Amino acid sequence: MSVFLVSAIALFIFFNVFYIIAQVKKNNGLADMAWGLGFVVVALTSLIYEGTYGIQSIVVTVLVMIWGFRLFFYIGLRNWSKPEDFRYVDMRKRWKTNIMLKAYFYVFMLQMTFLYIISFPIQFASLYASDLQLVPLIILSVGVVLWIIGFYFEAVGDAQLKTFKSNPANKGKILQSGLWKYTRHPNYFGESVMWWSVGIVSISSLNPITLIGLVGPLFITYLLLFVSGVPLLEKKYKDNPLFQEYAKRTSIFFPLPPKK
Repeated sequence: MSVFLVSAIALFIFFNVFYIIAQVKKNNGLADMAWGLGFVVVALTSLIYEGTYGIQSIVVTVLVMIWGFRLFFYIGLRNWSKPEDFRYVDMRKRWKTNIMLKAYFYVFMLQMTFLYIISFPIQFASLYASDLQLVPLIILSVGVVLWIIGFYFEAVGDAQLKTFKSNPANKGKILQSGLWKYTRHPNYFGESVMWWSVGIVSISSLNPITLIGLVGPLFITYLLLFVSGVPLLEKKYKDNPLFQEYAKRTSIFFPLPPKK
């Protein structure tokens, strides 16, 4: 049995468990909690099943676990006892009937499928490893440095936003300082960079087939830029004059000096 099939089975079980929890809680937004932790499931499953414990697989697993657990606890602490997120409330209103069945396929199974595609470099890292030679080590080191940069943008961006929102004086205002001065979505930018870095670590084995794994970072970057990340928040604030002024000065994704 291949690592790709084993990971798919592990993910299927994992997301079904989260689906049941979400229905008990009457909160499909808990699917967001499953997102980060799902990658940890893939990383640990791939590493343990292959049992090679090469430099690429160990590094990727450590990086994914740091990112996944941080995101799980960040979203979990925020969402566990709160009402369902507005996105999932809107889905319920649109669906009207067979809500539980539609949530299963359109939220949990769809998210599981996306996660599986994005996790390709994780699985390739466990499948193909290399000796600690100079070129693979240089490529791997570049990937780790990029991951640290991406993690900084996501974690610090999230922390700055949380601090800003926790201050009642900022109600109705738009965060325009810190990392948010250079990009309107530093957390999404950071996430994209981290997945490209995981892809780089994966291909550091210099096995040509691992290039297939780059479909993962390509896919997550596409989702963030054009589907579920940036577009949703930009749409949410499209009628907010403060945000529109902020948008005129600030890069939408890649960090750039603000326009005068």
